[in-house]
Amino acid sequence: MDQAALIAAFRKIILANELDNSLRHVTKFSDPDGVRSGKSGWSFGVSQFDLQNNPAAAACLRACKFTEAEIQGLIAQTIDAKALEPKLKASSAIIEMFDNAQLKGCVERAQRILSKRSITPANDAALLAVADYANQYYLSDIAKPGYLVHYLMKLPHAFTAEDVLQFKVIATPYGRTHKSDCRRRYDNLIKIMEAA
Repeated sequence: MDQAALIAAFRKIILANELDNSLRHVTKFSDPDGVRSGKSGWSFGVSQFDLQNNPAAAACLRACKFTEAEIQGLIAQTIDAKALEPKLKASSAIIEMFDNAQLKGCVERAQRILSKRSITPANDAALLAVADYANQYYLSDIAKPGYLVHYLMKLPHAFTAEDVLQFKVIATPYGRTHKSDCRRRYDNLIKIMEAA
């Protein structure tokens, strides 16, 4: 696939993985692990910008004219997020611009790190599995045990999307406790790439 086709396929994968293919959730706040109960915070957009873990989320809200008090309240989960959803909905074009940058950035980061480390994906699905990992967890360039890059470097073959799935369910706290969700994300990716 060329770069534009890769990014288009990745958008479909993220829409399936993050929002069950429903665009109606793009301009709503959600917290996948429950308010103040886990590592994630309020999230929004196709890529589910996480206010607790992704600085681009706050930057997007600033561009959407949220006040610093509103942003800090959302980060701390001390204000009513649902009451701010009309403001989010009114800024859907800005959110789409940030989403496009996030999705493109995840694909390019995966390509850049894999190339730098001479790690070969078996196919486009494998590459986009790493990009999906980057969107969900963040892809570090650290090549030591416990990091995806290290794991992929040690494989004796070009890595597959299934190799990325195996890393998630073995090496990440989320993957160890949510194996079925990791499998769901993998199945979405494979189905979309087979149809591409």
